[in-house]
Amino acid sequence: METNLRQLAFEYGLPTEALVFSNIASRDEHLHRLSLADVFLDTPSYNAHTVGCDTLYAGVPMISLLLPDNDSKNTSDTCQDVRTDKLASRVGASLIKAANIPELVASDMVQYEEFMFRCVVDHDWYNNIKSRLNKQTRNLLP
Repeated sequence: METNLRQLAFEYGLPTEALVFSNIASRDEHLHRLSLADVFLDTPSYNAHTVGCDTLYAGVPMISLLLPDNDSKNTSDTCQDVRTDKLASRVGASLIKAANIPELVASDMVQYEEFMFRCVVDHDWYNNIKSRLNKQTRNLLP
């Protein structure tokens, strides 16, 4: 998998150091590594569960897709077969809402991509979310 991902990164002109692969680590090291990320992109059809909790605990904003109930299948051209009508595809949105940052739950793939972009270009918005997330996790977790 690492070879394939590095090849894709190369094909898209991304620097090879943009992808970081690591070995299994202790929980403390795992959380430390997560905290180095700027944003966590939740996979739409099968969401992060424990890693999503760990990511939010580490203070990293997470973006997830949750299609409206009346549109359980995404109809956008960017990802036609994405579904979010099963428990496994709804966990990320629930975690994000529980962390009190519901504005990171996208209602379609276009919005999902817009949130990714906004995390990069809108520093005030991103820092506000990160600050709120850190405050929330400090208040809820030991």
